[in-house]
Amino acid sequence: MKELVLHIINGAELMDKVQITIGSGGKKTQSFINNEIISRFSNEKLEILADGAHIDNNIVITTDSFTVYPPFFDGGDIGMLSVCGMINDLASMGAEPKFMTMSLIIEEGFSFKDLKIILDSIKQIANNHMIQLVAGDTKVVEKGKLDGIIINVTGIGYRYRDILLPAKDYKVGDKIILTGPVGEHSVAVLKGRGIVEFDGEIISDVAPLWDPVKELIDANLKIKFIRDVTRGGLSAVLNEFAFFSKAKLEIYEDEIPINEKVLSICDIYGFDIYSLACEGRLVIIVDSEDAENALDCLSRNNLTKDSKIIGQIIELSKPLVIMNTQYGGKIIMDMPTGEILPRIC
Repeated sequence: MKELVLHIINGAELMDKVQITIGSGGKKTQSFINNEIISRFSNEKLEILADGAHIDNNIVITTDSFTVYPPFFDGGDIGMLSVCGMINDLASMGAEPKFMTMSLIIEEGFSFKDLKIILDSIKQIANNHMIQLVAGDTKVVEKGKLDGIIINVTGIGYRYRDILLPAKDYKVGDKIILTGPVGEHSVAVLKGRGIVEFDGEIISDVAPLWDPVKELIDANLKIKFIRDVTRGGLSAVLNEFAFFSKAKLEIYEDEIPINEKVLSICDIYGFDIYSLACEGRLVIIVDSEDAENALDCLSRNNLTKDSKIIGQIIELSKPLVIMNTQYGGKIIMDMPTGEILPRIC
């Protein structure tokens, strides 16, 4: 890997080599994107920093790479993860997925049986959503030069019913919806690594979420923003939205859907549950008048049946996320820092 000089404005930190925190989804990722990517490739589509880009009136494109280790975990595998991640990124832009490209980078000696299972996972979900694989590439690197398999997926979709996300007409009172418990994917992967141990089973939340998004759009609700909760977890998504919209958010901790077993594991091992990655959860910003209807719509889909309103926009001035804790206090819910959990997605 080439050496990279990374200037981080917040914290006045200098690095002469790439560190794993750059890909963590927190402050270091944000600084890297702003200082090294936006500064070189700035354009109006890129600067939105959305999950994809509207490249003309109808076409939306997204790309993502998947490095999760181990490649198999309770509830899914890297193949399922890659195609679901692509679908969810397009869904977050209000686009129906139609086509995909796929690049495989495989370590020499990787199990061919496992590779077939991974490809079959991709095929099943793509077929279920009538997504065509139209191009791809495969590379194999020497044993020991890569740990298993990496998959890159690019997705192309069409704007659905002319919806344009993210929108720009945010208002004080707009409600924030979270579509299910946070952190289950991260804990499932950590168990697969042998980092955490517990009785019973926690299944990754990985899932394709185009169908519930389509149902929201079909209900003619005033949806203003959608983002899937991946690297950096809920904290990262809320802070990214606050920065993008210049909004002050108020979050109600006791309204956030939580799997109690995941919370217990976080308490035991010292993880921040709000910084753990999900792969089947959305944050949705909706007009206050449509919030209850949105909840009703989401509750009818099994993938989003645990949705709750977790907060609202309380001011349009400077970006800030305030959480009202379950104990009655208020804390700043900051963008995650440092190495959160590498190779979680």
